[in-house]
This record gives sequence, C-alpha cells and structure tokens, in this order.
Amino acid sequence: MKLPSSVRRLRDRLSIRQQSAALTVLLSLATVAVMTLGTATVVRHHALDAANGELRLLAQTMASRLDRQMFERHREIVNLANLAPLTDVWRDRPGEIGTFLDQMQDSLPSYAWIGYADADGTVRAATRRMLEGASVAARPWFIEGLKGPTVQDVHEAKLLAKLVPQAEGDDPFRLVDVAAPVRDRSGRVMGVVGAHLSWAWARDIRRQLLARLDPALQTDLWVTSADGTIVLGPAETAPVLTPEQLMATAGGGAADEGLDISDGQALVAAVGTRGFDTYEGLGWRVVARRPMTIALVDANETILTIFLIGLAAAVASSLAAALIAGRVMRPLSLLADNADRIGRDPTMALIDRQSGSLDIIRLSNSLRSLVRRIDFAESHLSEALAKAGRSEQAITQLRRLAETDPMTGLLNRRGFRGFAAEAHAASQRHERRFGVMMIDIDHFKAINDTFGHAAGDAVITELATIVSKSLRAGDRIARFGGEEFVVFLLDVDETGVAVWGERIRRRIEESPTFWEGQALKVTVSVGTTLVTRDDRDIEDVIHRADVALYAAKSDGRNRVSFRAPLSAPAQTA
Repeated sequence: MKLPSSVRRLRDRLSIRQQSAALTVLLSLATVAVMTLGTATVVRHHALDAANGELRLLAQTMASRLDRQMFERHREIVNLANLAPLTDVWRDRPGEIGTFLDQMQDSLPSYAWIGYADADGTVRAATRRMLEGASVAARPWFIEGLKGPTVQDVHEAKLLAKLVPQAEGDDPFRLVDVAAPVRDRSGRVMGVVGAHLSWAWARDIRRQLLARLDPALQTDLWVTSADGTIVLGPAETAPVLTPEQLMATAGGGAADEGLDISDGQALVAAVGTRGFDTYEGLGWRVVARRPMTIALVDANETILTIFLIGLAAAVASSLAAALIAGRVMRPLSLLADNADRIGRDPTMALIDRQSGSLDIIRLSNSLRSLVRRIDFAESHLSEALAKAGRSEQAITQLRRLAETDPMTGLLNRRGFRGFAAEAHAASQRHERRFGVMMIDIDHFKAINDTFGHAAGDAVITELATIVSKSLRAGDRIARFGGEEFVVFLLDVDETGVAVWGERIRRRIEESPTFWEGQALKVTVSVGTTLVTRDDRDIEDVIHRADVALYAAKSDGRNRVSFRAPLSAPAQTA
C-alpha cells in the first residue's frame, strides 16, 4: 500500500530512533485502548450481573415474606372458623367471642379488624365492638367467605377508614381481607369469620429490607397487584411493569427466578409471588430497581484505574523504547558517520568495526570489505593508467581489471552480467538452453568469526578453484561478492542443471580447506533454474536462481533447489 506523500515526507525527516519511539507510543496506546475496552466490557458485565443478582434476591425475599405472612394469616382465620369448641358459641352466644377476638388482635397488630357475621351478613361480634350490628352482606369478603376460605386483594378501607387509626405515611389506608365460613355441627354454613389486615405490615417488610442496603445505592422496591397497579412503594405516574412483563412473571419460570429488565437508565428485577402451602396467592409482583449509573460506579472506578495504569505503562515503555532504540542505533549512526568521512577525508582509510547486533556486525564487515576492494581497484587502476602511455595492452588491462574479481581471478558481477546478457540474447535467437546456479557458502560468517578473515578468503579461493575445475570449457563462473558465486551452464535441461548442482555441492563438501593445520569443512546451498523465452533479460533468470537459493537455505542448507520458470513450486534435491 502506497503511503500518502505527507506521511512519506514525515517519515524521511525522522530518524529510525524517532520512528521506533513513535511506533512504540502508538502501539502502546493501541494496546492500552484495547485492554481498557476489553476490561471495561468484562468489568461492566460482571458488575451488572452482580447488581442484577442482588436485585433479584431482594425481590425474591420480599415476595417470599409476603407469601408466608399471608399464609399465616390465612391459616389463623381458617383455624379460628373451624375451632370445634366455638361451634355452639358462634350460633348461641356470639357476643362472648368479642373478648377472644380482642386478644387475638392484641397479639397480632397487623389485624386492623376481626369480626363474625351471621348468614344474613349482620356483624354479631367484632374487635373493639366496631361495626357490630352493621351489615356486610355486600362486601366481597363476606360473599366469597360463605363459599369457602378466601383472600381478597389489597383495597382501600371504606367502613373502617374513619374508625381505625392510620399509621403515619400510609395514605390511603389499605387492607387485605381474609375470610372463612363458620359451620354448625351438621356442616351448614351459619356465618363468616372475616379479618382485615392493615397493609402497613407489608410496608414494614419493605422498610426492613431496604434498611439493610447502602442508601447510596438508591434502590427502590415496589409491589404491584396482578394487573400492574402499584399497591406498595414510591408513587409512579407510569406502570412499573408492562403487560408483557406482567405475563412473564406470572406463574412458574420467571416467577421463580426473576426477570431482569434494563431500560438503559436503570436495572430492574421483577419476581411474581406464588403463594405458600394452602394459600394460593394473589398474583402480586415485586419489583426492585437501581439506577444504572449507581450500579456501575465501582466498575467505572476500576476501569479508570486500569486505564491510568496502562497509560503510565505506555509512557514508561515509550521512554524505554526511545532509550533502547538510541543504544541499538548508535553503531549504525557511527557506521554512517564513518562512511561519510571516508568520502570526504582522504586520510581515512577504513571504516571502524562496530558491534551491537548480528546485522550491525554484518553491515560493518560488508562496508569494510567494500572499502578494501575500492582501495585495491584504485591501486590497480593507477598502475594501469601509469602504463597506458607506453603499453598497447592498456585498454585490455583496464577492462580485465574492471571485470575480474581480484581475489579469485573469476569474473565479477559486472563481467558476468555482460557475458550472460550476450548469451541470453543469443539463446533467444537460436533457442539454445542454458541454466544458472547461485552458490552460497553455508555459515560463512562463523568461519570468519572463528578463524579470521584470512581463513575465509582461503575458503573462497578454494571453492572458486573446485567449481572452476568442475565446469566445461563453455561454462562460466563468477563471484558476485562475499561468499556468493554464480555459474552459467550451456546446453542443459532441468535434469542436467540439477545434476551439475548436486555434483558441485558434493565435491565442495568432500574437499576441506586446510588452514594453519586445520581442515575447514565447508558446505554450500545451491539454487538452480533455466532460461526461457519469457525471460525479459538475464536479471529475470538470476532472480529466479536467487529465489531457489533462498529455498535451499530455508530447507536446511547443504542442498540443491530448483526454481522452475513461470513461478512453478521449488523442488529440493
């Protein structure tokens, strides 16, 4: 991908150290951003799960307490109606029941009123004598109580509103009715025992549960009837639950586990009451809610802390990268300074050795070799020019000097390219086939580092001799520089070039170079290819042989690899 011109200009104005530091900063910031985003996702998810779980537990606890309280009151009224010793008293002396009912109310203050009405609906006995003689025939609890035990949903008090003191804050005054039929010894219904429970007991449960929570969590708790009407909790202008949510929390399933609802502003958990034992329940829903921002306070603080730590780490790593880059690049800067001085200062003869990395050492050695070769070529050129005025062979000598490797006497890169270009042009005209081999000494740097450059020169000279003696009269070998050689083979096909490559590889492996009494065993990697009519010039052929050489080295060295024309896959001998 081509970079924009502005980016290229900026890149060319920055040193490698500055570019490394800038890239480290960008990479560090990107890492911090990804880490923070990933952490935020995980932490927020866990925080929301924890908050939802807490709200579900709160709603489930409230629902369970409502069910159990209603079960106890329901059982008490049913047991009262079925007490055998009171069977005749209900019928013959109902007034005597009043004292018993007063004692019952005193022990359970949640009863706002307990009374007994005969079959026609007239109240015959009641706590504190309230409503005695009044008719309750039209009241739902009495009508249903004649049929069997019943519980009536929360409603506002009517007859008792002015007779019973209301608890502070309970406005309007609400009741829950529990009733059961009273039967004579023959089983005939002769009246109904009814009790009005003040809804204040549910408010007390709500207050107790919320008191356990940190006020800073701003948690709200509601109870709604089966149709969604709020019967306990903060006043709301809109329904707390939608019809779909009411349906989802009815009965089993979500009614048992709770329904998690989030509108983006708050977390909401809804649980439906289920009744308990003989009490079947009234379908109340308990709803707990907490603002989303409050639920995520701790998570956001954690995310911010992680971001700040990551940012500090990014800054520290960037500074460290700048320092490291400076130390790593210093040898390269010194090499550049040395090379510049050689071009400007005629008294400076050689580039100083540098170290610090394998690449720096290799570059240093390469530049030193290049400078030595330039010096050598200049000296020979000076000699040739000095003789040019008195020798007819001056031109030939200069050409041979320009096209010959001084160490091995082989063609150099320039000499080989000239010869190979002519051979390539001839092959295109006469359709002659020829092959090219690239030969590279394996681990040559280790020889130089272990035995010295003089030993390395001896290895190169010996290899040049072995290969030269292995070739035919029309073939050519050239030293391309360093430890790399190129061989031109006339009239060969794919099999032939592979055979020649393997023959040369084996002879080199079997012919050690003796240096100061030591036998230096050397191996080579060989890349081979053939010329085709599709090759534009000799460069295409050399490039293909070089690709085959790279494949041979990548496959383990000391082997021959063939690169077929038209990008066919390489084959290793």
